[in-house]
Amino acid sequence: MSNKEAFRELSKEVKTYPFPQQPEPRNTERQPLPLEQRHAAYTDMLEHLTLLGRHRDNLLGRGFSPERIQENQYRSMPETDRSRRLLAALLRASGHDLLGLPDFRTYYGEWTVSGPNGFLIPVRNKDGLIQGLKIRLDDADSPNRKYRWFSSRGLPDGTRSYSWIHVTGNTASKRAFITEGPLKGDAASFLANDALFVCVGGVNAIHGLKDTLADLKVREVVEAMDMDQMTNENVRRAVLEMRREVQTIPGVKYFKYTWNPAYKGVDDYLLSRRVAEM
Repeated sequence: MSNKEAFRELSKEVKTYPFPQQPEPRNTERQPLPLEQRHAAYTDMLEHLTLLGRHRDNLLGRGFSPERIQENQYRSMPETDRSRRLLAALLRASGHDLLGLPDFRTYYGEWTVSGPNGFLIPVRNKDGLIQGLKIRLDDADSPNRKYRWFSSRGLPDGTRSYSWIHVTGNTASKRAFITEGPLKGDAASFLANDALFVCVGGVNAIHGLKDTLADLKVREVVEAMDMDQMTNENVRRAVLEMRREVQTIPGVKYFKYTWNPAYKGVDDYLLSRRVAEM
């Protein structure tokens, strides 16, 4: 009797248990490309895009000049599937790797860019390099969710984003203002004659803030977070945590900037002063 026949005979008499399969390796989340590659790809991408009239009007309404809008490289998201696929193809043709570039993904094997319609806000480090992008949504589910990171996390060949710290204004300044949101910081910096603003992605997204302030070698830090901290307990706790973190930086003096709470953000307040001076 052959071994196979013997196995079949034995199988009739006793219950057999197959060896368990080896567990499949866990998929590790794809990390973004190095900063220099992200900056190069996003810079080329923005050169291919334009700014729609409704988005330009939104930015002008925040107090930006046309020149500063162009300088900051705000651009509108492409709004058709065809234009999004074309954008990805152009970047690939220019030699950019899209595997590891947040918000790019494949769809049935073809590279494209994902995300809602709106306009793009470059998020830069202290040297002006684009770390990532935020989208100011045209249609938000709620007033508190008008912005989202340029990310393709969880999508085929997609890449996550991080809540990078945005630096805008005069980086030689020894005084830095802290606020929430890159667009708010850009506007406030412009309205305050290029004051240095360091912007967190959200009140709880302070990772990297301390290192950024230390790298800038500032001597004074001025807290300029939204005034809703006066009425929102969760926001107030997050701001206090941020304050404690920053106050551990040696040799830095910490101040708090307050204004009329009728204006939620520091950009709103500075714009009201600009309008009053006209």
